[in-house]
Amino acid sequence: MRSRRPLLFLPVLATTLLAPLAAQEREEPRFRIGFALSGGEFDFDSDGSNLDDNQSAAMFRLQFEGTSRHGFGGGVRLESLATDDDFFVGNGFAATEVGNGSLFGHFTYRLETHRFAMPIRAGLLLNGLVLDEVGSNDEVTYGSFGPYFEIAPEVVLAKRGKTAWSLYGELGFGGGYTAIDVEGDPNEYESSTGFFGLELGTRLLLNKIELGLAYVGRWQAMDESDPEGSQVVLGYDADYNGLLFSFAVVF
Repeated sequence: MRSRRPLLFLPVLATTLLAPLAAQEREEPRFRIGFALSGGEFDFDSDGSNLDDNQSAAMFRLQFEGTSRHGFGGGVRLESLATDDDFFVGNGFAATEVGNGSLFGHFTYRLETHRFAMPIRAGLLLNGLVLDEVGSNDEVTYGSFGPYFEIAPEVVLAKRGKTAWSLYGELGFGGGYTAIDVEGDPNEYESSTGFFGLELGTRLLLNKIELGLAYVGRWQAMDESDPEGSQVVLGYDADYNGLLFSFAVVF
């Protein structure tokens, strides 16, 4: 007769592994309302042409996220970026201002133990990249929509009372359909765009006030559009790299 000890051992092992998570379940829901400002550099490189440049840029962010005591919830993040108004001038093109905005609405599951937490986010990303020619106000607009996924591990290095110091990261990726509108061109161009995001930094929690400092990177790459007649819109690579200062209320 076969021994049943291995079968009896499995529930014990599972209970042992899951016990720390269960023991650290929050007594109350958790909410975070955040605001951030960033300064850095934005780079745009059009495939197969000299329409490329990099200039200083600034980014603004608003964010809300809430989770239940069991870790389930959701949130929304709004980011808006703008460059100087002399983009492409160095390559002989008309002065242009670049704007890039995104809205990420997501479901969240927050894993949490004594000194470690990792929100897992899955949702939809709406992104708009606009090249606005300063003199004529002619615009090329790239509007994208698709799924986006993100993990955000955080480790508390020191804690005393209601004060805590931590290191954190955010890693996200996604992609989706892109519609391209060229002002003055009646054609409707379509393509696809991939997105990648990275944030690495530190946070200081003082009771319910959270202060943060981090590196933030945003990358996106669009394929050449499907042809309309004999015309296409060239693909591009765009990225932003900057220093992010954040302020949040956590309760």
